[in-house]
Amino acid sequence: MGSTATEAEPASGEPTTADGNGPNGGPDSTPRREGSRLRDWTAGRTAGLAQALGAALLLITEFVRQDVAALGAKVPEGARLPDYAADFPHLMDTLDGQWWFRAAEAVRDAISFGEPRAALWAAVCAALVVRLNPDGPPRTQCFLSLTGAGYCAVTTLSALPYLALAGAALPFALLLGAIAVALATAPPRAP
Repeated sequence: MGSTATEAEPASGEPTTADGNGPNGGPDSTPRREGSRLRDWTAGRTAGLAQALGAALLLITEFVRQDVAALGAKVPEGARLPDYAADFPHLMDTLDGQWWFRAAEAVRDAISFGEPRAALWAAVCAALVVRLNPDGPPRTQCFLSLTGAGYCAVTTLSALPYLALAGAALPFALLLGAIAVALATAPPRAP
Protein backbone atom coordinates (compact mmCIF):
# COMPACT_ATOMS: atom_id res chain seq x y z
CA MET A 1 0.00 0.00 0.00
CA GLY A 2 0.93 3.66 0.13
CA SER A 3 3.17 5.40 2.57
CA THR A 4 1.64 6.64 5.79
CA ALA A 5 2.72 9.58 7.93
CA THR A 6 3.84 7.26 10.75
CA GLU A 7 6.53 5.52 8.70
CA ALA A 8 9.99 7.00 9.01
CA GLU A 9 11.73 7.90 5.80
CA PRO A 10 15.49 8.13 5.47
CA ALA A 11 16.52 11.77 5.64
CA SER A 12 19.86 11.46 3.91
CA GLY A 13 19.52 8.33 1.83
CA GLU A 14 21.04 6.08 4.48
CA PRO A 15 19.30 2.79 5.20
CA THR A 16 16.89 2.81 8.10
CA THR A 17 14.21 0.48 9.29
CA ALA A 18 10.53 1.33 9.62
CA ASP A 19 11.05 2.41 13.24
CA GLY A 20 13.72 4.97 12.26
CA ASN A 21 16.68 3.01 13.56
CA GLY A 22 19.90 2.47 11.67
CA PRO A 23 21.05 -0.81 10.14
CA ASN A 24 22.57 -1.96 13.47
CA GLY A 25 19.27 -1.66 15.29
CA GLY A 26 20.10 1.56 17.18
CA PRO A 27 19.64 5.18 16.26
CA ASP A 28 21.65 6.10 13.21
CA SER A 29 24.71 7.94 14.49
CA THR A 30 27.03 8.01 11.50
CA PRO A 31 28.04 11.69 12.00
CA ARG A 32 28.78 11.02 15.68
CA ARG A 33 30.96 8.03 14.81
CA GLU A 34 32.93 10.08 12.30
CA GLY A 35 33.35 12.92 14.81
CA SER A 36 34.40 10.45 17.47
CA ARG A 37 36.96 8.90 15.15
CA LEU A 38 38.36 12.33 14.28
CA ARG A 39 38.48 13.26 17.96
CA ASP A 40 40.49 10.09 18.63
CA TRP A 41 43.03 11.23 16.03
CA THR A 42 42.95 14.82 17.28
CA ALA A 43 43.52 14.05 20.95
CA GLY A 44 45.21 10.68 20.57
CA ARG A 45 48.46 9.49 22.05
CA THR A 46 50.54 9.78 18.87
CA ALA A 47 49.63 13.41 18.33
CA GLY A 48 49.93 14.01 22.07
CA LEU A 49 53.47 12.64 22.16
CA ALA A 50 54.60 14.94 19.36
CA GLN A 51 52.79 17.89 20.95
CA ALA A 52 54.39 17.16 24.34
CA LEU A 53 57.82 17.11 22.67
CA GLY A 54 56.96 20.45 21.05
CA ALA A 55 55.90 21.94 24.39
CA ALA A 56 59.12 20.72 26.04
CA LEU A 57 61.19 22.12 23.17
CA LEU A 58 59.38 25.43 23.42
CA LEU A 59 60.13 25.60 27.13
CA ILE A 60 63.82 24.83 26.59
CA THR A 61 64.36 27.16 23.63
CA GLU A 62 62.69 30.05 25.41
CA PHE A 63 64.99 29.60 28.40
CA VAL A 64 68.22 29.44 26.37
CA ARG A 65 67.52 31.82 23.49
CA GLN A 66 69.08 34.81 25.26
CA ASP A 67 72.23 32.83 26.04
CA VAL A 68 72.68 30.99 22.75
CA ALA A 69 70.33 31.89 19.90
CA ALA A 70 66.65 31.67 19.13
CA LEU A 71 65.34 28.56 17.44
CA GLY A 72 66.50 28.56 13.82
CA ALA A 73 68.99 31.39 14.37
CA LYS A 74 72.76 31.02 14.17
CA VAL A 75 75.10 31.78 17.04
CA PRO A 76 76.95 34.99 16.13
CA GLU A 77 80.66 34.55 15.32
CA GLY A 78 82.87 35.27 18.31
CA ALA A 79 79.95 35.25 20.73
CA ARG A 80 80.91 34.34 24.28
CA LEU A 81 78.61 31.57 25.41
CA PRO A 82 77.88 30.53 29.00
CA ASP A 83 79.72 27.47 30.30
CA TYR A 84 76.72 25.17 29.89
CA ALA A 85 76.53 26.07 26.18
CA ALA A 86 80.22 26.05 25.32
CA ASP A 87 79.87 22.98 23.04
CA PHE A 88 76.72 24.21 21.31
CA PRO A 89 78.43 25.55 18.14
CA HIS A 90 80.47 22.35 17.80
CA LEU A 91 77.34 20.20 18.15
CA MET A 92 75.53 22.34 15.54
CA ASP A 93 78.47 22.00 13.13
CA THR A 94 78.62 18.23 13.67
CA LEU A 95 74.90 17.77 13.07
CA ASP A 96 74.96 20.09 10.05
CA GLY A 97 77.12 17.45 8.41
CA GLN A 98 74.31 14.89 8.67
CA TRP A 99 71.81 14.68 5.80
CA TRP A 100 68.81 13.93 8.05
CA PHE A 101 69.51 16.97 10.21
CA ARG A 102 69.81 19.28 7.21
CA ALA A 103 66.59 17.77 5.78
CA ALA A 104 64.74 18.34 9.08
CA GLU A 105 65.97 21.94 9.19
CA ALA A 106 64.91 22.51 5.58
CA VAL A 107 61.43 21.09 6.19
CA ARG A 108 61.10 23.11 9.42
CA ASP A 109 62.09 26.34 7.67
CA ALA A 110 59.83 25.66 4.69
CA ILE A 111 56.79 24.89 6.85
CA SER A 112 57.37 27.83 9.18
CA PHE A 113 58.07 30.36 6.39
CA GLY A 114 61.42 31.14 8.02
CA GLU A 115 59.94 31.80 11.47
CA PRO A 116 60.44 28.53 13.39
CA ARG A 117 60.05 30.07 16.84
CA ALA A 118 56.70 31.69 15.99
CA ALA A 119 55.49 28.52 14.26
CA LEU A 120 56.41 26.41 17.31
CA TRP A 121 54.45 28.77 19.54
CA ALA A 122 51.49 28.53 17.16
CA ALA A 123 51.66 24.72 16.95
CA VAL A 124 51.81 24.23 20.72
CA CYS A 125 49.08 26.80 21.44
CA ALA A 126 46.82 25.35 18.74
CA ALA A 127 47.33 21.86 20.17
CA LEU A 128 46.34 23.02 23.64
CA VAL A 129 43.28 24.92 22.39
CA VAL A 130 42.10 21.98 20.27
CA ARG A 131 42.55 19.57 23.17
CA LEU A 132 40.68 21.89 25.56
CA ASN A 133 37.67 22.23 23.22
CA PRO A 134 36.06 18.86 22.43
CA ASP A 135 33.01 20.58 20.90
CA GLY A 136 34.76 22.33 18.00
CA PRO A 137 34.44 21.34 14.35
CA PRO A 138 36.03 17.86 14.18
CA ARG A 139 37.71 18.13 10.78
CA THR A 140 39.22 21.55 11.47
CA GLN A 141 40.44 20.48 14.87
CA CYS A 142 41.91 17.26 13.49
CA PHE A 143 43.74 19.21 10.80
CA LEU A 144 45.12 21.73 13.31
CA SER A 145 46.13 19.03 15.77
CA LEU A 146 47.87 16.74 13.29
CA THR A 147 49.56 19.58 11.41
CA GLY A 148 50.84 21.01 14.68
CA ALA A 149 51.98 17.57 15.85
CA GLY A 150 53.85 17.02 12.60
CA TYR A 151 55.52 20.40 12.89
CA CYS A 152 56.47 19.71 16.52
CA ALA A 153 58.03 16.37 15.52
CA VAL A 154 60.08 17.86 12.67
CA THR A 155 61.14 20.83 14.79
CA THR A 156 62.18 18.60 17.68
CA LEU A 157 64.34 16.58 15.31
CA SER A 158 65.92 19.75 13.94
CA ALA A 159 66.51 21.16 17.44
CA LEU A 160 68.41 18.30 19.04
CA PRO A 161 71.26 20.65 20.08
CA TYR A 162 68.78 22.68 22.13
CA LEU A 163 67.55 19.52 23.83
CA ALA A 164 71.18 18.66 24.61
CA LEU A 165 71.56 22.09 26.25
CA ALA A 166 68.89 21.19 28.75
CA GLY A 167 71.13 18.51 30.22
CA ALA A 168 69.72 17.20 33.48
CA ALA A 169 66.66 19.47 33.09
CA LEU A 170 65.53 17.58 29.95
CA PRO A 171 63.41 14.98 31.80
CA PHE A 172 61.78 17.80 33.78
CA ALA A 173 60.97 19.72 30.56
CA LEU A 174 59.59 16.56 28.93
CA LEU A 175 57.46 15.89 31.99
CA LEU A 176 56.10 19.45 31.98
CA GLY A 177 55.26 19.16 28.28
CA ALA A 178 53.46 15.86 28.84
CA ILE A 179 51.55 17.25 31.84
CA ALA A 180 50.48 20.33 29.86
CA VAL A 181 49.15 18.19 27.01
CA ALA A 182 47.46 15.72 29.38
CA LEU A 183 45.77 18.45 31.41
CA ALA A 184 44.59 20.19 28.24
CA THR A 185 42.96 17.02 26.93
CA ALA A 186 39.31 17.38 27.83
CA PRO A 187 37.44 14.15 28.40
CA PRO A 188 34.99 13.23 25.63
CA ARG A 189 31.42 14.36 26.21
CA ALA A 190 28.65 11.84 26.54
CA PRO A 191 26.38 11.73 23.46
